[in-house]
Amino acid sequence: MENAVKSRGIKYIWHFTRLENIDSILTNGIVPRSTLEDRLSNVIYNDSYRFDNHKNASCFSITHPNYKMFYSLRKQNEMQEWVVIGCAPDILWIKDCAFCYENAASSTMTNIPLEMKKGVVAFESLFYEADGKPSREELRLKDNCPTNPQAEVLIFDLVEPKYIIGAVCISKNRADSLKAIYPNFDFIYHRTLFSARSDYEHWR
Repeated sequence: MENAVKSRGIKYIWHFTRLENIDSILTNGIVPRSTLEDRLSNVIYNDSYRFDNHKNASCFSITHPNYKMFYSLRKQNEMQEWVVIGCAPDILWIKDCAFCYENAASSTMTNIPLEMKKGVVAFESLFYEADGKPSREELRLKDNCPTNPQAEVLIFDLVEPKYIIGAVCISKNRADSLKAIYPNFDFIYHRTLFSARSDYEHWR
């Protein structure tokens, strides 16, 4: 798995969350929903339902956030501020991962046995050509970018703070203020991760 990830030049694994969760995440790591519920943790969840049926896993994206879900969540409350947590790609081979080549909650993915979504073959399936869509070359997708913009990684484990590089913020002021509070992490302002991918018109 390590060789497969490195051969694609993957640099970041992303997890978006509400700003209010940043302190807990940088202190305790990214914790699966079921664990947080057992602890009665004071955390605001992105998804109230988890139709992927895996509350024991946290959701991540490779190279670019799942902008369709991210956009819909942000539209629910436009006053809510979000950050996109960046993690080292090491978690893809160190942690217990399941790879979903489309949204993890889709009927296609939920009908695939969990064990078939693990391992190198499942990882590589994120980069296969998609039926009914232009080729990856036509979509101008780089080797490190999954084909479907809603492709997800489910991680069935704690992602400790040591794997967290920092976060991307919606404004430079927010990035600067967080850097002052958490000097051991990187914070940057970068609008691209709050936007759709360049091939969005093919995935409406």
